[in-house]
Amino acid sequence: MAIEAQFLTLIKQAIDLRRKEKQGTLKALCLAYPDLLVTQSRLEALFTAAVVATLPLRDDADKIWAWHGLKGATTPLYDTLPLFKALDIDAEVIDIIAARGMERIVDLNMPMPSDLEAQFDLVIDTGTCEHCFNVAQAFLNSCAAVTEGGFLVHAAPLTRVNHGFWNFSPTVYPDFLHDNGFKILYMQGMSCDLRNGFKAFDVEAHRRFNAPANAAIFVVAKRIEVRPFTFPVQYKYRDSKAATV
Repeated sequence: MAIEAQFLTLIKQAIDLRRKEKQGTLKALCLAYPDLLVTQSRLEALFTAAVVATLPLRDDADKIWAWHGLKGATTPLYDTLPLFKALDIDAEVIDIIAARGMERIVDLNMPMPSDLEAQFDLVIDTGTCEHCFNVAQAFLNSCAAVTEGGFLVHAAPLTRVNHGFWNFSPTVYPDFLHDNGFKILYMQGMSCDLRNGFKAFDVEAHRRFNAPANAAIFVVAKRIEVRPFTFPVQYKYRDSKAATV
């Protein structure tokens, strides 16, 4: 998984919003270890040069760039967890395998371990749920980990064939999140190109539309209320008016 500059900007916005309501150390949960594919200048613009100066550089940057399809890139890379630590965020990483050796092994196809439920100010999914065959459970788990007043910062493929098991339609988010105590603060389509940059485009929440190739959807949602989860009826089938969409 990876955090690029556009997604990191959303994380920063969620952090700032949470700190308006909660002081002290924040808790974050990352669904798989997110490589920080962000240049020094962009990091400094978001978090100041003083913060970035404290961060270690990764010694495997060439390997990480190649893993993300940019073999030959020479830009230095910083590490994600030291950045969170510098921002007074205690971050935990879960994954199906110990890819980095420090992950807690959790299978998101199954119900979330109870000690992770409603515990985190930030739940960061840079693109994990689509790789879980039991995708509804995986997405529910990501939402279940958010504490009341906390934020889900989430990305999923919109038109990325064979990237994972699933692509997400935008209707997933209002249909599920609004029914389960969340408020959507941001939902945007992104045309994804790590080499040439990401480009935002508007998405329809319910109506059909055409999206560019290799597109993803970025979402930030705040958990307003912790309550038992329910699975939604799709918006278009909720009443006779919606059924015409």
